[in-house]
Amino acid sequence: MIVDDSVTAREMLAISLVKAGYRIEKARDGLEAWEKLQAGLACDLILCDIEMPRLNGLELLSRLQEDEQLQGIPVAMITSRGSQKMQHLAAAKGAKGYFVKPYIEDVLLLAAQRLIAGEVLIQKDSPAD
Repeated sequence: MIVDDSVTAREMLAISLVKAGYRIEKARDGLEAWEKLQAGLACDLILCDIEMPRLNGLELLSRLQEDEQLQGIPVAMITSRGSQKMQHLAAAKGAKGYFVKPYIEDVLLLAAQRLIAGEVLIQKDSPAD
């Protein structure tokens, strides 16, 4: 599932993933994604922006981690916020990957495959100061 309030970002990512053979579901924000998942949508991977109205990406991530049936879905953040602090916050909330826009399509497609296979592509611990 692609979760982003930008129509352009959703569509560009969807095109890349469909070309690579993935079936895609899209949501405009975290709340729409949450509602679709609560309604029973099966999902192998969530690619999620952070800054969105109604329910942002980190809030969605927190909800997913608290839900026994949904906490196993790998979530990768795709955002313009590239700070180490934000990456560590996302990892602490359960993100398995973190990509800064603009992303490289081939790198993201390979990462999607690895995330679905169960790999964690983000460090949880802050580096030593």
